[in-house]
Amino acid sequence: MDIDGIAPEENPAPGEPEMTSPEAGAENEPVSEPVNDTPAGGTPAEEERGENAEEAIKELRDLAGAEAEQWDYMPKPPRRLRKRKDHLFLKVFCFFLVIFIIVFGASARAVFGKGWINRVIHREPERKTFTLPIAEYPELEDRFYQPDGRYTVEGVYEAVSPAIVTVEAYGEDSATVGYTQGSGIIMSEDGYIITNAHIVKDATLAIKVRLRDGDEYSANVVGADFKSDIAVIKIEANGLYAAQFGDSDKVVMGEQVVAIGSPAGLESSVTNGIASGLDRMIRVQQENISMSCIQIDAAINPGNSGGALVNMWGQVIGITSSKLDALEYDNIGFAIEMSAAKPIVEELIENGEVLGRPRVGISFYEISDSYAEVNGTPAGLEIAEIMPDCDIANTELQVGDYITEMNGVKVRSADDVYGVILKLHPGDEVTAKVVRLLPTGRTKEFEITFKLMEDNSAFVDNDEPETEDVEE
Repeated sequence: MDIDGIAPEENPAPGEPEMTSPEAGAENEPVSEPVNDTPAGGTPAEEERGENAEEAIKELRDLAGAEAEQWDYMPKPPRRLRKRKDHLFLKVFCFFLVIFIIVFGASARAVFGKGWINRVIHREPERKTFTLPIAEYPELEDRFYQPDGRYTVEGVYEAVSPAIVTVEAYGEDSATVGYTQGSGIIMSEDGYIITNAHIVKDATLAIKVRLRDGDEYSANVVGADFKSDIAVIKIEANGLYAAQFGDSDKVVMGEQVVAIGSPAGLESSVTNGIASGLDRMIRVQQENISMSCIQIDAAINPGNSGGALVNMWGQVIGITSSKLDALEYDNIGFAIEMSAAKPIVEELIENGEVLGRPRVGISFYEISDSYAEVNGTPAGLEIAEIMPDCDIANTELQVGDYITEMNGVKVRSADDVYGVILKLHPGDEVTAKVVRLLPTGRTKEFEITFKLMEDNSAFVDNDEPETEDVEE
């Protein structure tokens, strides 16, 4: 019997469900449509048939999906979408990353010193942050002490002389004899030594350091600042006897002092005297800047340069230099104050040079007020040369002009210029008053403004006027 005009197949295809006819027998149940959703309130038999139908459909889908995965051209079964996770973890991670960067930067600055990022970028040799050490007082016999606890001269020598060395510098023209000989001060147990820059300036072959006990070492220059005449050298040694450094600002007039060095190659020589002047602004040579010095009457001779000026507590308060001697007079010598030398020494160890020092870019003659009055010229700085690589060359200034003021301060000498510009930085602007002598005999006054340059050499080259000296 046909249903809807379609005759049932006698032999159904394999894998297909066998279909039965209503006339197949009295026992066969009527054919019904598959039920996916069981209506609420159905009989238990109907609910069971509905569940069986859902399970059958699910199994068919799974079989079809598994079969489709074997063929590239068959559609793939849909996958479950992952739920978007909360961004709380990312926020917490970013927070701790920022904290880590801040802490790391501060720690690196403390450990490696300022400028460490620049050194890493430019692959410069690693340097360390250095502070002049404070050593313990050695215990000496009672005979080396004065009643108030200070050392005697003998006590100072016993306490400090092991930290004073002899420095010999060899150049190409002096292969057998050290062309420059001076002294040095051991500042750390691992071999850092303070000396004068002019001692090692031309040491192209070698630098030798000899300790008080006679041991010799080769030394390398860590950094040298020729403007202040201070240098730091280093020997490869450990467990050295280091000096103790005192506060030179506490030195008083008339205080007893001792100088230790190697004058004329006579190693570990000691002379004593008093502090006969304080805060003397002295230049080593014309190309140097003025340094705050202690004036002393202790004998200072060639070879003392780089040696120690020591107070009676055994503390180094100055760096002696024969270049600072007043050659025209007897019993006047000078030592660079440690308060002035300390920041330079530390920067030389950290950077190998003194950074950020400004430069004007001129050379000049110093014209004092008294000299100007006698000769009928303006007082100030008579311009002898203008450096073309400096910003001041872009101004109206000419050779022969006179600079009388900088930033409202009268300038009559290199020291006056230093007093103005050393408070500034490269790139800062300076306004200067200029006086020009005209061919008619009249003068023209005007102002110039220029930027300071970074000092890679001498920032002021100073020459004296070729005339008779006039006392100021």
